[in-house]
Amino acid sequence: MIGVVGILHQTDERLELYALGRLPEPWVAEVEEHLLVCAACQERVDDLEAYALAMRQAIYTEPAKSPLRLSWFEQSWFGQSWFEQSWFQRSWLKIPVLAWAGGLASILFAVALYLQLVPHLAPFASLQLTAMRGAMPAVGLSRETDITLADAPSGAALRSEVVDATGNTVWSGVLDPRTHRIALTRQLDPGNYFVRLFDDDSKLLHEYGFQVRGSL
Repeated sequence: MIGVVGILHQTDERLELYALGRLPEPWVAEVEEHLLVCAACQERVDDLEAYALAMRQAIYTEPAKSPLRLSWFEQSWFGQSWFEQSWFQRSWLKIPVLAWAGGLASILFAVALYLQLVPHLAPFASLQLTAMRGAMPAVGLSRETDITLADAPSGAALRSEVVDATGNTVWSGVLDPRTHRIALTRQLDPGNYFVRLFDDDSKLLHEYGFQVRGSL
């Protein structure tokens, strides 16, 4: 295009590439020489640089709400793939199927981590005890523990209790006179425990011991 003073102006595409620093080296010297004598093209380059700066500021401050149709200049400056990737990264959680899949993956990861870190608990452990003689029987960790006192007196509902090694009571109640069974419906921590049986006058009749281990 010929200007009013007879100067052949540079094309918009070449000026845009120059403003972006992407103009092939053989053309750079020619464009720079032209800009020294052409105020119109220099003004165009200034406008392009200002536009590029404004676009960068807008991208960092205002996320895109939908896929964009980009001008040649925008594709040259940022690249189509940048816009597509950024829009996808900002928008994928808004898509129900992908959001559901991401949530499910997080839950499965948390469950797997829990199973690795927390010791496996059996649902039920059973013990048959006799008055303390020799080594204490042991069971592994479980959610419930069923204890039978094999040599407890028959025919009497006697008071009994289960305490830990420090004497803290973890269960107390009346022993079933028919089954001599105590059902502990709570998880016991690893350690030593004692079952005590009392008569009507609160006199200790028998004491039984057992151990809960982290693993057998």
